[in-house]
Amino acid sequence: MNIRPILFISLLSAVAPVAADELIDVQGHAVWVDNGTTLVVDDEVLPPGSAVPQKPGLRTEVRYPQALMAQPGPHGVVPAATVVFSYAVRGSVTSTVPLRVLGQEVTVTADTGATGLPGGTIANIALGDHLDVSGYVDTNSSLLASFIEYLPTPTPRWLLSGYVTGVNGNEITLGPQHVSLAGVSPIDCGATVDVGEFVEIRADAIANFTAGSVLDTVTRLTCVVPVPLGTPGALGALTGIVGTILSNTSFQFGPYAVSYDANTEFRFGSADDLAPGAAAEIDGVFGPGLTFTAQGVQFDAPTIRIEGPVVPADVVPGGNGTVHVLANTVRRAAQLRDEDLVYANGITQARQVEVRGYMDRQGNRWATRARLRGGPNAADSRAVGPVESVNRPLLSVLGLTFDTTAAVAYEDPAGNPIDADTFFLGALPGAIVEQNGAWDGVGTLSGGVVALIMGVDPPPPADPLRSLIVGTFRGGDRLFENGFD
Repeated sequence: MNIRPILFISLLSAVAPVAADELIDVQGHAVWVDNGTTLVVDDEVLPPGSAVPQKPGLRTEVRYPQALMAQPGPHGVVPAATVVFSYAVRGSVTSTVPLRVLGQEVTVTADTGATGLPGGTIANIALGDHLDVSGYVDTNSSLLASFIEYLPTPTPRWLLSGYVTGVNGNEITLGPQHVSLAGVSPIDCGATVDVGEFVEIRADAIANFTAGSVLDTVTRLTCVVPVPLGTPGALGALTGIVGTILSNTSFQFGPYAVSYDANTEFRFGSADDLAPGAAAEIDGVFGPGLTFTAQGVQFDAPTIRIEGPVVPADVVPGGNGTVHVLANTVRRAAQLRDEDLVYANGITQARQVEVRGYMDRQGNRWATRARLRGGPNAADSRAVGPVESVNRPLLSVLGLTFDTTAAVAYEDPAGNPIDADTFFLGALPGAIVEQNGAWDGVGTLSGGVVALIMGVDPPPPADPLRSLIVGTFRGGDRLFENGFD
């Protein structure tokens, strides 16, 4: 099993010709591209000798033929048979608050690679602009962008992919976007296109396309699987978004039912953070019947959980909504599950609010779940996040001070009781900890239970051979000029 730390690499400005033995990084995995590797970019097979697209953040799939799995080359890396770089949505911006491209809501964080944005910021994007977006599609018809490119010249060829959310005769919907299938012969969809199927749609551009427009220029619609299929018994590394929770030991991840147990290793969070909308890499073994056994789970960014008293003025509802709780402002992500409509409608009286989500590389907090937890109760507040600094008995977490002086208990990652010395041995900067105690209304949690959710990982072992890797492209061989970990 290989779990690697998150790494963000700024966009490389130059595109160099492919070397015969080029090493690239896909989600922290070393991938060898040689003369026999087939490169595919946006459904187009590149001629031999073409350049690897130097656009860190592009969603990438790497497949290895079984015959080569036991023949590692330079640095012990097996040459890839096929490397596919792909986009999820390309076309007109139909909303800016929240950001939508062809109706699909897009989350852009500090971890999203980008190029060409006017003024260097997504805030300058306007209605009708054209964007190319790569990333991971959620079952709620949203997209977590890993790479976004501004197209100064409107592209004549649009792309829309996602889950079908409605069918009405010859018209389907992907979230709010209506698509006409009149005259279209769907590919690999069976007799009909059904709700829940994942489709990839190619269409001709439409001038003056708006949020209410119907996409009626479809040239091809194909039913596909959102995560490629692997060979049963082979190792794989799959990056995507958690779908439905199936049980307390399994969840849906694209087409796979993923199972985990006490032996599964977690990074940047715990099993309690496996909620719909969470982005993660799953390392493990393909099983029969679209099953996958997880050996390791790495969340794409450190997970956070914050619960405390909130008054109406602390909530800004809407597409770019925020909740201010325990001195933390948590933004709405497009992957948000908001059962109690906290971000959608705000609150009308003081309530106890819990938000769960993650923190990007610039420290922005993003919510993927929000719930009401009854009346406000400062004495029963909690926060979970990565340790910033330690000055025993105090810890700095999410800009808060965890005061453990009067803690009633300490727990290890399994929830077992430990003593304070053992806790502080593991509560190093970068570890994820929790305090469930009293909030002073300013910046300190005290007392209660203090838990070590996830310690700081040791260096990962050497990368095992996998038949399939799905992740984001992080750069070319310059990253590895001094060798691999």
